[in-house]
Amino acid sequence: MSFQIFWEKLDRKVALSVQAQLNSFFASLEPRPSFLGEISVEQLDFGSVPPQFEIIDLTEPFPEFYLATEDDVVSNAPRPLTPATQRSYFGSQADTAYQTPILPGELAVERGEDDMQLIAKVEYCGDMSLVLRTELQLNYPATQFVSLPVTLHITRIEFSATAVIAYLPDRVNLCFLEPEPPHTSLLRSFAIRTEVGDAHQHVLKNVEKLELFITEQLRQAIDEDFVFPSYHSFEAF
Repeated sequence: MSFQIFWEKLDRKVALSVQAQLNSFFASLEPRPSFLGEISVEQLDFGSVPPQFEIIDLTEPFPEFYLATEDDVVSNAPRPLTPATQRSYFGSQADTAYQTPILPGELAVERGEDDMQLIAKVEYCGDMSLVLRTELQLNYPATQFVSLPVTLHITRIEFSATAVIAYLPDRVNLCFLEPEPPHTSLLRSFAIRTEVGDAHQHVLKNVEKLELFITEQLRQAIDEDFVFPSYHSFEAF
């Protein structure tokens, strides 16, 4: 079953959210090559070409989608103690107790009669683009002796995955399943155009290393952040 996707609904707010996730990933990279400064995603544009989207199954949402996440913990704490009926992992009634601030792994969302989950095949080859900025640091004759600004433009992104979209009472959860062999990453390919503040030969050699590093880390960021059991949750209005 296939249907139309309103790709334009992915507005600036959504783009900034994904951009923040990528920046959080790059900020936590350890170790980082000695020739490379901090990496930041300066711009993300979803473009105008939607992916091809084909539903292959309708199922019950994964049980993990009903458990508390770090965002639930932050939004609910501190919460005053109030009488509440506690429920187990599968929603069965338990003893009445005083409700404390929610903890990771606790049930955060009750199952609803209309809950459902789409399993869909997603293929993307459109005009989405990313702009990343960093610095090439020349460490001779001293550490960080010269720093050159670098801008990387990432385009021609090709993406193939099995998506899981769960509709719960107050949110929509999105993730992808692990890629099928022989593929090892959701991100199949993309192009990088690099602008650097110098064109000396020894700098260009480091640019090649930089592009390889960015390619590997960008794939890792997407796979770690979007492949189940990791997922993203959006409030339903």
